[in-house]
Amino acid sequence: MPLGDWEQVSEESLVRYKVFDVVKSRRRSPRTGAEIGFFLVRTPDWVNVVAITEDDQLLLVRQYRHGTKQFSLEIPGGLIDPHETDPAAAAARELREETGFLHGELRPLGVMTPNPAIFTNRCHAYLATGCRKVGDLHMDPGEDIEVQLVPVTEVDALIRSGAIDHALVLAALAMWRSSQFDTRSR
Repeated sequence: MPLGDWEQVSEESLVRYKVFDVVKSRRRSPRTGAEIGFFLVRTPDWVNVVAITEDDQLLLVRQYRHGTKQFSLEIPGGLIDPHETDPAAAAARELREETGFLHGELRPLGVMTPNPAIFTNRCHAYLATGCRKVGDLHMDPGEDIEVQLVPVTEVDALIRSGAIDHALVLAALAMWRSSQFDTRSR
């Protein structure tokens, strides 16, 4: 029997927060006809940016993450604001706010689903090249960020050592590496 979409039976908003809603959804299995309850997290789409300076340094941000109670080494990124309709503009904004750098060129790397089992959003990954420092950071009140510049030749070692372990960052870096391979093979 081919797979089919699950029919929406009901949906109930359980909790609303600033950046996400928790929803209880009941859906009917096309295979068994059974009604099953699911919990979903509705949140705006996100962006992340693999940003490389004019002298081939990768821009990383180090910040405390409350979920793990640890510091995390990541690429710049964040929520697409409600008034933003263009993910590329949100990526450029997040790069500027979190690092103080502007890009020379910005191009899409791809789109991923952060966790399709419970999250309803997507994460748009971008490559920013020719980045140069133009000012100070403009952090949100809940952010304390330290910018780190790392030679692009050291990225794989940071991944292997576990220094970079954020799943969406790893996915964006894989998309970047894949795009480099595609360019060389043409």
